[in-house]
Amino acid sequence: MTHLYVIGNGFDLHHNIRSSFRCFRCWLERFCPSVLEEVESIYACHDVHWWSNFENNLASLDAVKFATEIAFENQPDLSSEHCDRTWSDAQIEVENKLNNIYTSIRESFHEWIMQLNEPQDCKMIKIEQKDSIFLTFNYTKTLENMYHVPSSNILHIHGCIDDNEDFVLGHGKTYEDIEKMNSAPELSKVPDTLSDEEKELFYDEQAEQFHEQLARIAAIAGVASQRKQVKSIIERNRAFFDRMKDVQYIHVFGFSFSEIDMPYLEEIVNVTGVENATWEISYYGDNDKPKVEKFITNQKLEKSKTVKLSELLLVKSLDAK
Repeated sequence: MTHLYVIGNGFDLHHNIRSSFRCFRCWLERFCPSVLEEVESIYACHDVHWWSNFENNLASLDAVKFATEIAFENQPDLSSEHCDRTWSDAQIEVENKLNNIYTSIRESFHEWIMQLNEPQDCKMIKIEQKDSIFLTFNYTKTLENMYHVPSSNILHIHGCIDDNEDFVLGHGKTYEDIEKMNSAPELSKVPDTLSDEEKELFYDEQAEQFHEQLARIAAIAGVASQRKQVKSIIERNRAFFDRMKDVQYIHVFGFSFSEIDMPYLEEIVNVTGVENATWEISYYGDNDKPKVEKFITNQKLEKSKTVKLSELLLVKSLDAK
């Protein structure tokens, strides 16, 4: 293969597809207001700018506050002989609430993607189709339907509207990252010198603290479960990445250079080598250009140039007819 095209959401936006996360919020507001209300409630986000960085912000839940509020409503009954059975009530409630909201988010996201508007061909970009492969982060079929690229040469790395599988969506934080973001005092350890009766008293005194801790751990685990498993996705598609080894030109169009998806580009650099391929990287506006330049510098790309997608329009467009 001679050309590799890396296609991000900016490519669909360029073709006037309303596929931004802000558009997702507008759609939720109209068609799934209860989901929107719950997301903005538990994340304490009432600013549309929060949605611009939606995937990253899935890791921003204040797990301590969220768990503490639920623990307050589900305190163990210390007067009961079986109070130990109620220590996990808050934990279970946290798990259920987070599971329900994340399920609702993903179901709504899938429904939103499936109804996205068609692209406008008046903004078609010049693309070399011969000896080319395409790595796209978009769920849409703009490449297939508008540019007539064979599906055998395209990898929808996060899923496609034709697939039965769920779309890949998530943040980039590890469990340890989220744990550091939600630090709280640990439960005191039980001294080994205590008798059985003293240990029972010790547990009674710390029961409330213990059930809050269980709830907090559950909240952190719930948020961590929404991480995008980038390394696993790359390995699952190793055969496609191996096809990149001999490409001479790499075109990155509409990529946001988000922290979450950077490992994909880094893997492309590893496979192709910095000295072999010439990189052509697009940016939307002047505010986006520094991110592109930072990537070029960090990866020590020897042959690269930056360009605006609007400068690559085909002469044959509706506006030119």
